[in-house]
Amino acid sequence: MHAQENRPVILMCAPDEIGDGLQSHIADRCELVRVSHERAHGQFDKLVDDSGAGGIILGAHQVDRDVREFAASADRTETPYLLAVESTHQAHLMFELSARDYVLLTMPDGYVAACLDRFLDSLQRQTSGASAQPQDNSPSAPPAIWVRTGHAERKILHSAIRSISADRDYAVIETDNTSLLVRSTMTALEAELDSDAFLRIHRSHIVPVNDIREVRTLGPNRHEVTLRNGRSFMVGRTYWPRIRALLRGQSRKVTSRLQHG
Repeated sequence: MHAQENRPVILMCAPDEIGDGLQSHIADRCELVRVSHERAHGQFDKLVDDSGAGGIILGAHQVDRDVREFAASADRTETPYLLAVESTHQAHLMFELSARDYVLLTMPDGYVAACLDRFLDSLQRQTSGASAQPQDNSPSAPPAIWVRTGHAERKILHSAIRSISADRDYAVIETDNTSLLVRSTMTALEAELDSDAFLRIHRSHIVPVNDIREVRTLGPNRHEVTLRNGRSFMVGRTYWPRIRALLRGQSRKVTSRLQHG
């Protein structure tokens, strides 16, 4: 089987209910070959070879032994793959195997679609032989951090970060179109970020200051921050004084601009 009109061949190994949802997002962008976990068990490598797949999507409710074996097979064939998983607490297991991306199926449809589009875009660039953009290390380059994902180092622009949350011994960096599970502590990531642009609101959460849309009081010593993308995070009690000071400072700046504008 070969791709037509430069559409990549994708082998999707997923339960029917997950596969149906994923197919609705990508069917018009690729040649899709669907197999069940049961069919792939013990012959995943052969299915990859027979399909001529340029990419693999592994869909699962949680990361079990079969999914980990499928991922190991994909690594052996050096075929790019994306994990689509429902359980965020299971996703970190994949990064013990390799540096692959994953999409959380519990996120809104637009987020899932954007992750899948990015994966397909990367496959098409590889197929067309497009080279990566050269790194810009000049002083005028936009601020970014380098993070460890699996066995690779990845550059993430500060402007792309929508939130950072702790997940056991890892951190999840959310951008507009993907989630990255990185081997780093919240303290280490906070130290690399611009303190004027990012705010730690909880021991488990860091958010961009300019993305804060609302700060709601839920009760005595209980507050919640809502971002422009609709995500909400609880505020840690020890972090509230800094947030309150920031809000008051911004209010004074707005008042000053109105008085002198």
